[in-house]
Amino acid sequence: MEHRRPVDTAPNTAGDTHVAGSATAPKPPVIEAPTAPSPPPPPAEPGPPPTPAPTPASASGPAKTPGPAEKRGSAEKRAQLLDPAEAERFRQRWHDVQAAFVDDPGEAVRRADDLASDAVDALGRAIAAHRQTLTEGRDDQGKSDTERLRLALHGYRDLLNQVIEA
Repeated sequence: MEHRRPVDTAPNTAGDTHVAGSATAPKPPVIEAPTAPSPPPPPAEPGPPPTPAPTPASASGPAKTPGPAEKRGSAEKRAQLLDPAEAERFRQRWHDVQAAFVDDPGEAVRRADDLASDAVDALGRAIAAHRQTLTEGRDDQGKSDTERLRLALHGYRDLLNQVIEA
């Protein structure tokens, strides 16, 4: 909506000329007010994300980056690196650390540091055990078949993705 006085109407008093400008002054350009942005689209329906069509792998091409389904599988395996009971103990300790912050922030931070150190140590032991399993899968006195080696390679890929994403 435009709020301007018609050009052919002169101001009523001399004081108005200062505020509104003279009737003979050039007409200022009309600047349109920006329109309100359109509302964001409604959230998508809950459900599994679409799975991309598989692409053929070429023998000379680069290694395929894991897709969404493979990443979900990696997340499930990541949860399995730590024993569920041990993971729950870490969660409980973290809850206790957070609750203690109000009473003694310094002590809570010290306990958080100890907890982080213990969790990293436990994760290191779990990763070492996982690597040992992968190593046993490929050490068959040179008699490993290609499929077993392929599975071992996938296991290493998953392990490295877990470490990188952590």
